[in-house]
This record gives sequence, C-alpha cells and structure tokens, in this order.
Amino acid sequence: MKKFLGIFIIFYIALVALMPKENLYYTLKNRLAQERIMMSEEGIKDQFYALKLDDVALFYDGIESVLVDQADIMVLGVYNTIHLTEVKAAKSLQKMFGFSADSVEIKYVVWNYKEASIYAEGDFGVLRGGLDLMEQKVKLLLEPSAAFLKSPLLRQYFKKSDEGYLYESKIK
Repeated sequence: MKKFLGIFIIFYIALVALMPKENLYYTLKNRLAQERIMMSEEGIKDQFYALKLDDVALFYDGIESVLVDQADIMVLGVYNTIHLTEVKAAKSLQKMFGFSADSVEIKYVVWNYKEASIYAEGDFGVLRGGLDLMEQKVKLLLEPSAAFLKSPLLRQYFKKSDEGYLYESKIK
C-alpha cells in the first residue's frame, strides 16, 4: 500500500509539473473569445506549479475594459486558483468605474464542485462571494468602503442587506 501511495504521489507531482499550462491558457482564451471577451498579455511564464501572466488586458466587444498587473493561475486538479493583483478599469472606463482592486482571488476545489469562490479587496471595500456553476449564478457580498458609499453609479448594482451590499446575477 505504501508503494502504491508513493507511486501515486510521484505521478501526481509529475502530472502537475509537466501539464501544458500554456495550452490550457490558450484554450481558455479561445473559450472566452466565443463570449466576445478577448485577452492580451505582455508575458507568460510557465512555473513548476503555476502560470504567471504580466500586464493582462481584457477586452469586451473590442473595448478595453479591465487591466491586470499580474495574474497567477495555479491548476493542481483538486485545488485551482486564479490570483490577480492590481486590477483596475481601463482608461476609457475609469470615469465610470474608478475603483480598483489590490487583489482578487477565484478558487475552485473539487470537494465543493458546484461553486467557485471569489474574494477581492480594494478601494471599494471587501468583496466575498461565489459563482454557482450548476445554476450559473453570481452572488457577491460587499462590505463597502466610505468611497463606495459615495458612488451612486456602482451602488445601483448592489442591494442593501443586513450583512452589507448584495449583488446577484445570472450568467447567460
């Protein structure tokens, strides 16, 4: 039994290390392109356990929308994360959405296969929530900052609740 467990662990580590992470990333880009979301990046680095992207820009319908300083994508099979740092709206949208996030983390774990969790911190406050993969719904709870409370444009998307501000939406 010990021998089998040792072989399994070595096989798993080799699988993660040798996984074609760049190919998975390009598959994701092609999948997002079908939804009219384009991505560009300045640099891609395949690390042992993760894929590191520098200066990522997201375009929706050809309009530059989101800029990300650095993205780390870790695919371990049973535990997968996307960690983004310095996320902000593109220059063309900054007057409408002037808020930025210091860090955003999206996490998917196999033992909670129905949901991907989302956590973000920024000048808007602290955002926690998830994406229900079965029902394709996003539910986010915001603990707002004082700057967010002064912004009527973004507040219109959130409903005030006892715990904070709630955002719910269905994807597609």
